[in-house]
Amino acid sequence: MYLWRRTKEFLYPLKLFYRAVFAYPSKRIPGNSEDTYNEYWKKKRKSTVGALTQWQKERADIILRTLFSRKEGGEVTFADIGCGNGAIGAYLQSHISRSAVVGYDSSKTALEEARGNGVEAVLCDVARAEEYTRFREMDYYLLLEVLEHLPKAEKLFAVSRQKARRGVFFSVPNSGYLSYRLRLLFGKFPAQWLITHDEHVRFWTVADIEWWLLAQGISDFEIFCYRGVPILNKIWPSLFSAGLVVFVPKHQNNCVREEKKSDML
Repeated sequence: MYLWRRTKEFLYPLKLFYRAVFAYPSKRIPGNSEDTYNEYWKKKRKSTVGALTQWQKERADIILRTLFSRKEGGEVTFADIGCGNGAIGAYLQSHISRSAVVGYDSSKTALEEARGNGVEAVLCDVARAEEYTRFREMDYYLLLEVLEHLPKAEKLFAVSRQKARRGVFFSVPNSGYLSYRLRLLFGKFPAQWLITHDEHVRFWTVADIEWWLLAQGISDFEIFCYRGVPILNKIWPSLFSAGLVVFVPKHQNNCVREEKKSDML
């Protein structure tokens, strides 16, 4: 039994990788997908709502390490755009003694959980630019797994930079990850959805992030790669890391950084 269990544990990541390259997340595409996000919180994550996933924990840890390295004292406030169940906000508050988080989301179900996690929750459809007037000025803005869902992500990003006193963190999937490149090789577009195929409308690699920020006149930023293939994601992160977290400080220097050649090929 022990040998069989160890064999299954070894083969499981290979099974996931095979499915990521050759399979599709869902064989069902509903005729009306307008309320799928709220349904996601009601059904898809019913058993784990309120919990911090490993992906979320790694993103939150990157944020914490960045803040601690900056050695900024005093109270720290966060605006968590698309906060979901508030798990990341609660995690940050548990590690920063003087901190407060305001979460914005369009799902009433998720916001109920966020309040239970100690996050001040505001009902707001972040896909609608007219709702951005409700955003408050905070120290840091968090756009974690949000921008890839918006056709005009630049608008939300610009408003967040304007409202943030110290900086903006955002995260997106790395569309240059090995499994996505292999899907294209075998004739399939990178599949990054959970429920419906229209969840992601924007896609970035490490090279794309660098170009995208420089094109907006932003030269001061840090890109952190995480998850993916262990060890290799440290050697060649743009190919073997599955996710990207980016930090853009509030005060940008005026000199434009020379666009470097990335290990994207």
